[in-house]
Amino acid sequence: LGGMSPEGPYEDAQMSRDGSQGGVGAPRQLGGMSPEDPYEDAQRSRDGFQGDTAFIPGFINHKAGMAGVDQERVKAVVKELTRGGQHHREESRKDANTEESIAKMKEMYASLSATRIREIEGSVRCRIGEMEAQRDLSRTWIHVDMDAFFAACHTLERPELASVPMAVGGMSMISTANYVARKAGVRSAMPGFVAVKLCPALVFVRQDFELYQKYAAMLREVWRVYDKEFDCGSLDEAYLDVTEFMSRTGMDGGEVAAKLRSDVETKTRLTCSAGVAPTRRLAKICSDWNKPNGQFVLERSREAVISFLSDLPVRKVGGIGKVLEGKLAAFQIRTCGQLRQSLNVIAAVFTPATIDFLFSVALGTGTEQRPPDAQRKGLGHERTFAPTSDPRFIEAKLHGLAEDVAKELQKENLKAQTVTLKIKKSNFEVMQRQLTVPSSNAAKVIAEAAILLLRKERPYGALRLVGVKASNFEGADLLKASQQTVDNMMPTADAKRSEQAFDVGSTYFCSEEGCGRNIPLNLKQSHDDYHLAMRLSRDPSWEKRKAPRGAVGTRIGKKARRDPSQKTILSMFVKNKT
Repeated sequence: LGGMSPEGPYEDAQMSRDGSQGGVGAPRQLGGMSPEDPYEDAQRSRDGFQGDTAFIPGFINHKAGMAGVDQERVKAVVKELTRGGQHHREESRKDANTEESIAKMKEMYASLSATRIREIEGSVRCRIGEMEAQRDLSRTWIHVDMDAFFAACHTLERPELASVPMAVGGMSMISTANYVARKAGVRSAMPGFVAVKLCPALVFVRQDFELYQKYAAMLREVWRVYDKEFDCGSLDEAYLDVTEFMSRTGMDGGEVAAKLRSDVETKTRLTCSAGVAPTRRLAKICSDWNKPNGQFVLERSREAVISFLSDLPVRKVGGIGKVLEGKLAAFQIRTCGQLRQSLNVIAAVFTPATIDFLFSVALGTGTEQRPPDAQRKGLGHERTFAPTSDPRFIEAKLHGLAEDVAKELQKENLKAQTVTLKIKKSNFEVMQRQLTVPSSNAAKVIAEAAILLLRKERPYGALRLVGVKASNFEGADLLKASQQTVDNMMPTADAKRSEQAFDVGSTYFCSEEGCGRNIPLNLKQSHDDYHLAMRLSRDPSWEKRKAPRGAVGTRIGKKARRDPSQKTILSMFVKNKT
């Protein structure tokens, strides 16, 4: 296939894993890797970020406007301020899990037989051929991304902030930073106390979501002109299929992007950056290419796509975070070009879903069309604050978040049937709990469910973040037709769809593992009996118990004889859906 070097995944490797010459039946190395790569210490393959500094790459990963930042200084500051702390311990625990996973992947790779290697190579050839045959270069996508949106909105209201380093957020966490602050290494998702150490003159501004939503509404008016069905990735970004707009106006992709950016600035006085490409994924990467207030156009040809991806760091691709980046680096894969040359390795050690994703990234295919299921699956908000165990403060936060979620549900005419609580403890441990509620978009229902879930976790200690999410929207087909749920077996389906808010005082919270339902008190006994029946049905010792020989329902020979009129506990509950 064009664009692949001769030593790509189709070349038969001549060396066995120990570096000796391979012969007939000898283990062969999968193409795209040097023989020693899978066995080298992970420290080198992860660029030296190991153990107590493994989480630092998240803070030095460059965002727009951070070119020239002294990475070594940022690493030193982060290490100094977090070493031995709760955040450090939690991140080190996560890193240890990643390293364990990498070790297992390498072990799996080392155990491949010559036969299995040939099977993988054949499958990869077929899969690449299929994906190339399906490559679609007929569409033109623009990804538009506002420049430091939250900070820019505040600067419009307070022009004096334009020339000073400024961040939105507080000492706990930063939402975004302006480009003056980014030159000092300050960025989004960075703790405020770290940012202040990097930039002592940093000015903090409190978040103002009403202000952001005001400008976001203005942006949507502009985007709708170019694509009525545009998809919003967040308040400050959108994907637009401008193929039809180009056909109507005779403009090319670059001209459309320039006009769109001009219209946004005229309407809002805010600047944005745009990426133009034949797929949504590539357009998003391109929008970050010439930030701020710039654009980049990727030609609609296979050669242009392959060339663009060759030296692109894998971390630039949406969906590849620190963990997946580390796993790829363990196999000496740091760019999309290296990824394309190592697809046999990918097929050998990753899960099927990750394999499909990484293949499409390597070849630059996929995401050419608008997702058929682009409707919302969930809607939520969360807030970070200084660690506290004050239940009044925390529950007040949950009430406020529930109000925000309810307003958005009502605006979009959605009713949720599941409420999820997210909490982050002072030691940075994250927990999520969810509860099924009557279909509703009322703030009272959402707040009561979130608070009920919170109280079930007492004593929860000091918290630094809480979040509330509503999901499982009424009418959404989120479950497979064959999937069984507790709801299918309970007599509360009608109550679940009731418009009335449930009364927490008249309900029973089931703490059975995997359940977590809120059950009316008058159905508590039936619900408990259901779980008892399920436990008995799963208990192997129960099935092995024998009644006296000859009794009805006992085994005679190899077959069981049972009285047809006899009913088991489980069958009664399944039949009656209780």
